[in-house]
Amino acid sequence: MESFTLEQLAKLIGGTPLGSFDFKISYLQDSKVCDNTSICYVKDKKFIDTLSSEAGAVITTTALVEDIGSTQNFIVVDDPYLAYAKTSKVFFNAYKASNEAVETKYGKHVHIGQNTVINSNCVIGDNVIIHDNVSIYSCTDIGDNSIIHSGSVIGSDGFGYAPNNLGWHKIEHLGGVKIGKNVEIGAKTAVDRGALGDTVIEDGVKIDNQVHIAHNTIIGENTAIAGQSGTAGSVKIGKNCQIAGQVGIIGHIEIADNVVVMAKTLVTKSLKEAGAYSGVMPIQKHKDSLKFIAKIKK
Repeated sequence: MESFTLEQLAKLIGGTPLGSFDFKISYLQDSKVCDNTSICYVKDKKFIDTLSSEAGAVITTTALVEDIGSTQNFIVVDDPYLAYAKTSKVFFNAYKASNEAVETKYGKHVHIGQNTVINSNCVIGDNVIIHDNVSIYSCTDIGDNSIIHSGSVIGSDGFGYAPNNLGWHKIEHLGGVKIGKNVEIGAKTAVDRGALGDTVIEDGVKIDNQVHIAHNTIIGENTAIAGQSGTAGSVKIGKNCQIAGQVGIIGHIEIADNVVVMAKTLVTKSLKEAGAYSGVMPIQKHKDSLKFIAKIKK
């Protein structure tokens, strides 16, 4: 893996180094798990409490440097999120090369359909069935007895962009996808790989057609998700949940075990207790809907 000194990386992303200029940085990691060979970013004071005590270096602002006690190595910038996007680009070539260097491993009795593409550095378990026209990106593991239906894409990069004065700066995704045993994923479903770390689908999960699972989402064992539902990034769904059709789940929230979410519900906050939740009124005549909306506005 190619490494950079603190000074070199600061120059590449347009920041100011602070600390040991010769400190070697080999990886970009999430701030919660960043180790002493890696760099992470902290864009807000609220993330300092969960910052790894072993972080080698941190991208942050001048105002936050003195509040971070876990390292003496910093790259100081005005916009840490934009700097993170630039850093992801620096490390992407090494990520790509490291994946290309590892052959994919196949278990016993694997079925692969026509026109399916499985890239390097994947692990395909025993008795896995991958139907026609499926794309499996590098850094994807699929557990024993799992099924992927036609047209699905596993491991594509997530929808991540940092705004700047010229528009949007693409965030390269450096993680993977981990799919457990006895999982079934329907047709034309997309599972994005993690930005930093992995998107995880645990054992026994069942996912319908045309579902979108965003980067770094974690889906607990034996949860079922019906068609046209989708998650934003970094959602954590518990075990034995039922997510009905066309449910939308915003990013960075958690859903407890044994939760049922009714069709077309928009989940805007964490659901901390088991039970059934809904958020859509049943159909009625349009004039009655207008009256109901008027009452709500009052």
